[in-house]
Amino acid sequence: MRRTKILATVGPATDRADRLLRLLESGTDAFRVNVSHGSDAEHRATLRRLREVSSRARREVPVVVDVRGPKLRIGEIAGGAVRLSRGDHWTLDQDPTLGSGYRTFVEIPSFERAARRGDPVLLGDGDVQLRVESATPTAIETRVVSGGVVSSHAGIFLPRARLRTAAFGPKDQHDAALALEEGFDFLALSFVRDESDVLAARRWLNARPEGSSIGIIAKIERAEALGTIDQILRSADGIMVARGDLGIEVPLERLALEQKMLVRKANTAGRFSIVATQMLRSMLTSPRPTRAEATDVANAVLDGADAVMLSEESAVGQYPFESVVWLDRIARATEARFDPQPVRGLVRTGDRRAAELSVARAAVDLAEAVHARAIVTPTHSGRTARLIAALRPTCPVLALSSSESVRRHLALVRAVRSFPAAAHSDLQSLRQRSLELRNVPGLSPTGPMVLTAGYPVEGRPTNLVTLVEAGEMPSRRPRRGHRDRRAGSLNAHPA
Repeated sequence: MRRTKILATVGPATDRADRLLRLLESGTDAFRVNVSHGSDAEHRATLRRLREVSSRARREVPVVVDVRGPKLRIGEIAGGAVRLSRGDHWTLDQDPTLGSGYRTFVEIPSFERAARRGDPVLLGDGDVQLRVESATPTAIETRVVSGGVVSSHAGIFLPRARLRTAAFGPKDQHDAALALEEGFDFLALSFVRDESDVLAARRWLNARPEGSSIGIIAKIERAEALGTIDQILRSADGIMVARGDLGIEVPLERLALEQKMLVRKANTAGRFSIVATQMLRSMLTSPRPTRAEATDVANAVLDGADAVMLSEESAVGQYPFESVVWLDRIARATEARFDPQPVRGLVRTGDRRAAELSVARAAVDLAEAVHARAIVTPTHSGRTARLIAALRPTCPVLALSSSESVRRHLALVRAVRSFPAAAHSDLQSLRQRSLELRNVPGLSPTGPMVLTAGYPVEGRPTNLVTLVEAGEMPSRRPRRGHRDRRAGSLNAHPA
């Protein structure tokens, strides 16, 4: 059973029912919809299609809606793209008409504050670089320093600008409101700077029906977020290491180190992490990844990332399904050599949850001592399953929850697979359910199951770890109105 999850971006290459089903069959665990591109009608149709396909596949597949955030973008260019050559003059202005080889539209709060003579301007992933020659209230005049092809709506980055814009602005709120109407699971919040950005989005979501069930993924794309990552992780459900824009903000030679730091910090906080951008970029046009790309994916797995993400590869690439298959192959091969001990020693929680972490450690230690097939954990909020998974056990974690939303959320957490369960169960029922799960595909064919639970009364946090042997025979359950003195009563979903 592969532990590392695969998040695939949906786009023109895959946004059809048959292709989405094939993505799932290839190994995709979750879908991402980037609402920076396309119309409301297109986004609505995609979200509906994803739910229909998940239902047809009988899978609970989480959907991540990625909002644009305060990223600056140029306007539409005639023909869709233009090639700029070194030495060319190119003007950034407020004219919304089609751009050309001489000028293009860009919406900036203040042109004069955004740039000064000599400042660099980067386009796309930074491959095309301009230098500011002058800035007026209505335009920025630039000269091309490093040329290349610039496409419509390409991102524009002014590294020396100090433009304070909302991380979750009106356009993002509009897109999130639309997505709430259709149903989704995670909001990927772009260009997060600090915890206040996450909290602002959380307040907005909590004020709307169904919004409180939406998880928040903080996309780490700004250098300033690196210094506040501990606080960001305190409020976000997970982070995305978005290496495209982050690789522009930090020196390229430090990007790998920052990625490792971010994944480590997420593991320490018990939050999930996604490594994204150009994982298999050559597979836009090639059926096989490069050796460097295979190594890059393997390193993300060895770092302990919960998920790896495909962007252009699955959205517009020629080989979207092959890309998923290669991620699956690389992850499986790498996980066989993954050492959990360095990660395990870093995981911590606040004093309030120290006991729960101790129980999670006990479950993992017991599972490894007896070579368990899996750890079965009932959970109401998903917290217990996330804590156990953060310790990176060598066996899978099987989460039991009555909440479909929680089960979908856990689909992005490394090593966790979720299954439906009754809202409340006694200990004997949970033991029986564990026995029923011992033949889940991908588990070891031998060994006992480890079960966690809250005992003895409903509402208690997880405080019990026990073994369930494959040869157990369930006893007859007590008649209604009789108390089972051996098992007691407990909440099947303590945390």
